[in-house]
Amino acid sequence: MTFNTIKSFKLELDGPGDAVYASSEIVSGQVVLELNRDTKVHSMKVLGRGVATAHWLENRSGGMKAVYNDYTSNITYFRKRQHLIRGK
Repeated sequence: MTFNTIKSFKLELDGPGDAVYASSEIVSGQVVLELNRDTKVHSMKVLGRGVATAHWLENRSGGMKAVYNDYTSNITYFRKRQHLIRGK
């Protein structure tokens, strides 16, 4: 199957579109694959990843000069690969 065979590929989550998930919550939904023509699919897998990124500045007054510390933090909460259709 080539990418020009795929008309659309969507992951529709069961929760509201603006949902925010916390640690240990279950995220569920369905994969919707629409094709341009009949196609044999031998295998399909989905990779999901939950990440958080934060960026902030802290200001320390250093007499006449303001000193800024620039911070960034990235955390990966999960990385899950799931076979939806497993090939032979």
